[in-house]
Amino acid sequence: IGSPLRHMEPYISSFPSQGSTNRLQLSLLSVHGPTPSGPSRSTRVDVASTAVGASAIALARRRATRASCRADPSDLEKEAARIRAEALALEEEQKQQRREQRALEWTDGKKSISVAELRLKLQKEEKTNFSENEVRDLLNSKEASTENLSREEFQDRLRMLVAAKRETARALEAVAKREQEAEASVASMKEELGNVFATEVDGEDRSLPTRLVASLVYILPLMDGFQFGLPLLEIFPGALPIVKLIAPLLMLKNAIPFGTFIFLILFQAQARNGDLPQILRFNLAQAVVLDVLFIIPDFFMSIISMELPTSLLVALFVILFGVMVYSVTLTLLGKVPDGLGGISDMTRRNLGRGF
Repeated sequence: IGSPLRHMEPYISSFPSQGSTNRLQLSLLSVHGPTPSGPSRSTRVDVASTAVGASAIALARRRATRASCRADPSDLEKEAARIRAEALALEEEQKQQRREQRALEWTDGKKSISVAELRLKLQKEEKTNFSENEVRDLLNSKEASTENLSREEFQDRLRMLVAAKRETARALEAVAKREQEAEASVASMKEELGNVFATEVDGEDRSLPTRLVASLVYILPLMDGFQFGLPLLEIFPGALPIVKLIAPLLMLKNAIPFGTFIFLILFQAQARNGDLPQILRFNLAQAVVLDVLFIIPDFFMSIISMELPTSLLVALFVILFGVMVYSVTLTLLGKVPDGLGGISDMTRRNLGRGF
């Protein structure tokens, strides 16, 4: 068998895959020819062993090939650096092409243009005003040639100048806006002061006597809510003089049968009187609304024969007292106190559409 193995080397290197045993047996037969009884058992065993060895050799060759394909890390880093450098060079080349294209657009394809022409081109493109001196400073040269305009330094200076001009314009706009707001505020304050001392606003009587009468109408809801605020005297004893002032008026109203309802009807009738000043009519109607809000808890307690929590009644008095202070203050300033949300909405509905 040893002699045929030397002739089998080409076959071993050529057939390292599966089925090698059968192919090697055929190769032996082609070299020595078939025997009458076929290949002997020992011949078949040796051929199979040789095939296994050939497969091992082929596997070793493949592993060696894969190992040789694995590059050195330093080589990979060098290759990556080379690719990055090429990418940067390509990017810089593209930037230069864009700068040259931009310069050609400014010069309309000419080799150079005048500073005045370049100024107009830049103003149109950047939508910013430039002086000829600024354009000369940008050029840093007497000639506005395509070569000078395509330089990176020129376009960088142009970009910074445009950014500075736009920032300055925004700052000036902000200053002008603040000045306008300040002027508007001063004008509004003057108008407000004028309304305070004016006897007539938009054709309506706003004289001081009218304002005083419109403010005094809130005594009615104050008297009807007076009982809910008595616990506050323990906290604010300084309010006792006000209580002493209101007490006689409250006694007078209570001395009149159905005094509260009589005053409510009177206030409501006068609020719908179109001959009265608007500020007086509005305050009459709003005093009616506040008085009703004080009457509701008292009426509810009389029905259920049960007292509501004192804290709830005190809270109601504090809220409505604050509303009355707001209304009296604006009325004395000559304004209609119609900024109370739901209360003012109820007042307008009470006055009707003609108000």
